[in-house]
Amino acid sequence: MLFLVDFENVGNAGMKGCDSLNAQDYLIVFYSEAKKHMEQRIMESIVASGCKFEICKLRKTGKNALDFYIASKLGELIGRGCEDIAVVVSNDGGFQSVRDYWEKVAAKKRKVLLSSCIEDGIVSGNENNERTKTLRRLREKYVIDEYYSIYMERKRIKMVLQNLFEGTEYESRLEEIQNMIEGKEKSAKVIYLNSLHLFGKRNGLDIYNRLKTSEEFSLTKPARPL
Repeated sequence: MLFLVDFENVGNAGMKGCDSLNAQDYLIVFYSEAKKHMEQRIMESIVASGCKFEICKLRKTGKNALDFYIASKLGELIGRGCEDIAVVVSNDGGFQSVRDYWEKVAAKKRKVLLSSCIEDGIVSGNENNERTKTLRRLREKYVIDEYYSIYMERKRIKMVLQNLFEGTEYESRLEEIQNMIEGKEKSAKVIYLNSLHLFGKRNGLDIYNRLKTSEEFSLTKPARPL
């Protein structure tokens, strides 16, 4: 994806989602002397992403000058054959005319998207990839007290496991054990088989038997071991 960021308009808030950029993305930040400071963590995330990264500083001030820079650069890139989904990151409503123009003349619909931050642009791009799916999942809304109840239950289970495996060789793998018993399928048979698969036959059987001793998990040993 191509991201053209009107940094003078959106500032650091508009860079939300920069940690989701990747090597296939192209990021151009347009800024002015009046707004030239960006948080270090943002810049480090950009570099770490491996994306193609450029900056463009406004040379002479003027009304909507940076907007013209962005519109001109977008036209230049599309003219060169860029077919990526383009996202103008700005809260300036004037860019709607740029979007409308390219929707009419571009070979692909939704050639240009408008968003207030990088993350919104990625989600609006609606690409069928893990990045988009992950961001959509992370943006799902939860009722606060329901989420807190889940959080407290996980803490309680963690304490049970710590007591159950204290002093054993499995203390360093408690998170894996907890994820296993909290999976979608919680039947004794599935947990038994998953334990053997994840930890090996000997260790897996040992872990399962220790879990079975706790009334917390209500496990019964399968008919016969594999």
